Amino acid sequence: MSKSKKSILIIAVSVITVFFIGCISYKVIEEHKIQQEENQRLQREQLALQERENDIARTILLEQAELLFKQYFYDEALALLTENENLINEAVTELAERINHEKNNLVLYEDTVQHIFFHSLILYPEYLFPNLNVSGGAFNEGFVFQRELFRLLPQLLERGYVLYNINDVFGKDENGIMRQKEIYLPEGKQPLIVSMDDPSYHYGIGFANRMILDDNGELATEVITPQRETIVTYDGDVMLVINNFVKEHPEFSFRGHKGIVATTGFLGFMGHKLETEESIQLATAVANKLKETGWIFASHSYGHTRAGFWGPGSNAANIARDTGWWQEEIEPIVGKTNIFIAPFGFTLQGAAMNVILDNGFDIYCNVVARQSITVFNRYALMGRIEIGGYSLVNYSNILNRLFFDVDSVKDSHRPLLRR
Repeated sequence: MSKSKKSILIIAVSVITVFFIGCISYKVIEEHKIQQEENQRLQREQLALQERENDIARTILLEQAELLFKQYFYDEALALLTENENLINEAVTELAERINHEKNNLVLYEDTVQHIFFHSLILYPEYLFPNLNVSGGAFNEGFVFQRELFRLLPQLLERGYVLYNINDVFGKDENGIMRQKEIYLPEGKQPLIVSMDDPSYHYGIGFANRMILDDNGELATEVITPQRETIVTYDGDVMLVINNFVKEHPEFSFRGHKGIVATTGFLGFMGHKLETEESIQLATAVANKLKETGWIFASHSYGHTRAGFWGPGSNAANIARDTGWWQEEIEPIVGKTNIFIAPFGFTLQGAAMNVILDNGFDIYCNVVARQSITVFNRYALMGRIEIGGYSLVNYSNILNRLFFDVDSVKDSHRPLLRR
């Protein structure tokens, strides 16, 4: 091959080589560019996904913190809001500022701490009181209707009441001396102790028959209707109605507290006869669930007996025997308690009172027409105001002034009571 042809061939091969190298380089560059764009797209999608996940988590966070805030768990709410820095935004910061503002502006409550109590709810007043011209006896005097409780709870909320734990009102100091504690609440709020007496469910049709747990482990009431049909309801007594109300209005409960259940023992526990291991287990499960939902327990004596016990002529030996029965049979179900709610509101004296105090009860509650509190070295004596037909009629001025408008609460089917 001639020299010129060789040169041409070399040039051609070089050109072709450069062309192919260029093509390969272009392809590599394009593939790299495409890969970069794909990586950027994936990063944008990942960031968008992360932001959506953060938005969902932030929404849940704000809801949880708001609920804690409404129930006065200030420190817990603030800790939750600052737990994850990635979720902090303007909304989170604004809620934290509101919580800090309320926490830093709590005021000392210096008025009287009120304590009201109920008996089991009357579910079927038309059945119990077919004739409104007949007084209705003890059921009319000492009990409220379910629909009356529905009406009065919103009024308590409107007046600024907050369900409060009696053990946060009284407590012993380092020397074992009983003291009344300071209470700090937002301005306009006031503590309220609520107790519920003797839910033994022995009253028959018109009331709940038993407190149970449903198939999902939730509290419920077994009710026998006037038609003799057994049904399960979720508002058949005071504890469940208050639980439901607090779910809708969490600001009505201070740090999740609801009230005190005062239990006897001579008729079992909340409709459970305590005659078998199974009935004891069911009763214990109910008690545990009530505690889980914010209720605490008190002794209301074992036998709820007046003569020689909680009444004139009370005998220390009788009180000791009754207290022993309660501690043996009911305390294993509800746990230890330092609260004693006296049957008939009777205040023991001398040796009989010492039996109660020596058995670890250092908050003693009686019944009064106007709230009274006396703090002794060994115990606190706190009065309770009954909410029932008798008080709706005879103490209407007090109830109107302190708690709710009686005329708007009292049911039209309530029999007449003489003053």
